Amino acid sequence: MFKNLSDETRYGLLFVAGLTGLLVVMLVLNYTLGGNEKPDAEKVKEKTVIVTEAKKDAPPPKPLPKSVVSTVRDALKQGNYSTAYMEINNVSKSSPEYAELRKQLDEATRQRKAPGVRKDAGASQSAPVRYFDESTPRNRTSDAVFVYFVDLSGILVPRFCIQSPAKRPLGITRFTITADGKKFEIMVPAVKVENTEKGVAEVYDVPLDRKGYEAALALIKAKTATLDISGSNGKSNREITDNEKKGFRRVLEGFVALGGNLNYLQESKGTPAASQKKHAK
Repeated sequence: MFKNLSDETRYGLLFVAGLTGLLVVMLVLNYTLGGNEKPDAEKVKEKTVIVTEAKKDAPPPKPLPKSVVSTVRDALKQGNYSTAYMEINNVSKSSPEYAELRKQLDEATRQRKAPGVRKDAGASQSAPVRYFDESTPRNRTSDAVFVYFVDLSGILVPRFCIQSPAKRPLGITRFTITADGKKFEIMVPAVKVENTEKGVAEVYDVPLDRKGYEAALALIKAKTATLDISGSNGKSNREITDNEKKGFRRVLEGFVALGGNLNYLQESKGTPAASQKKHAK
């Protein structure tokens, strides 16, 4: 049949047959090597499903323990602000409960008044806030025996202080407080010596302990009281003023009113300190 065709016709038919065979070979190779691969759209869809499931499996944030919140609220209702201040530190500051409880605590503290007690913020922002009686001197140039308290991150700490100015240090080793004939001896292992315009001042400033607390309660009720100072370089004696005695009462009452707790200084329910406990309620 091809013999009757011209050379040009035969060459044209051979070219078409070759081209057709090449296309068939390419289709076979495409099916064999890449036919099982999924389209890009399906790959994107699978990845999207995996990310979505991962988000669903993420654990929810832990709820705030109800016991901590209820403890703070109960302490606020009972007026026990020292406990409230300690427990609120266990509440996460990022939680809405913390903001609410902190607001309630600050407002309750502001509403509690400490008669005759004045706040002293200190010389620097890092210094703790201190509370003194209005009659207590703020420098070391005057004789004074008094109590005050310090706010350490919401915890109120009472302190007992005796300061004695003189031209030269006495080398104080002992104080004796006499309240209506009852004596309280305080042995002094060391005092702080500070320079003043007229000489020096020896300062005994310590946390309030049971003996100092008993002396303070006796001074509050005493009609007459004296302070005797003994040192390696001499002695001195003076009367404790009515303002100083009133200052003891005002500071202790103010301490309790602001949430302080004096229970650790009380020996029994029959001591005069029991009245402070009733006042706190």
